Amino acid sequence: MKTDVAIEAKDVEYIYPDGTVGISDVNLKILEKERIAITGANGSGKTTLLLLLSGLLKPHKGYVKVFGYEVNRKNTEQIRRSVGIVFQDPDDFLFNPTVREELLYTPAQLDMPYEEAIEVAEKYAKIFGIDKLLDKPPLRLSGGEKKKVALAAVMMLKPKILILDEPTANIDGKTRKRIVEMIEKFDGTLIIATHELDLIPKFANRVILLGMDRKMAVNGDLSILDDKKLLEEVGIV
Repeated sequence: MKTDVAIEAKDVEYIYPDGTVGISDVNLKILEKERIAITGANGSGKTTLLLLLSGLLKPHKGYVKVFGYEVNRKNTEQIRRSVGIVFQDPDDFLFNPTVREELLYTPAQLDMPYEEAIEVAEKYAKIFGIDKLLDKPPLRLSGGEKKKVALAAVMMLKPKILILDEPTANIDGKTRKRIVEMIEKFDGTLIIATHELDLIPKFANRVILLGMDRKMAVNGDLSILDDKKLLEEVGIV
């Protein structure tokens, strides 16, 4: 199914089991190769929106389509092959005994030949500077090392859509620089949630601003970042 729209969300709403509204009234189209930043105050629904756009959550109202495939059980495999997501907390992602096994886990699920997976994993381990960590348990790594492992594990699969939740949070300056460089080189569709406004111009050409009502307050260009009054109203500054 060919389309130049990477992700489409129509009248999307998600409500958590306790009745909390995660996000509501989202209407959005993201084109192939577009670079989008999602920002808003804590609790505005950034992570929920990412999970919906990635296909990991199915909306209670409306629909999300990824390259024309609606998010549902039937299309899970098709969507999984197109989308890579890195969570804010790497511990939500890393669960294998060693870094090497972590890098090889998803390729195995996607039926990549083992020798090819080994070659790609070692290549990306060097790119991210984690090649000396391959035999270590991920849970014993530093926060920055965990972020690099999680990002390498996703980017080595060359997803068409890369979704990142606060990729530079809680890491040192050197690691931050390395991660920023790798994200800048990604040439697919990029969706990144961040509260670090200074990073947005490096990554994105469109900004989605969420309000505390968990709705899209603004969907526009980078000039949004210069509207201090608006940013104050939604609690970002």
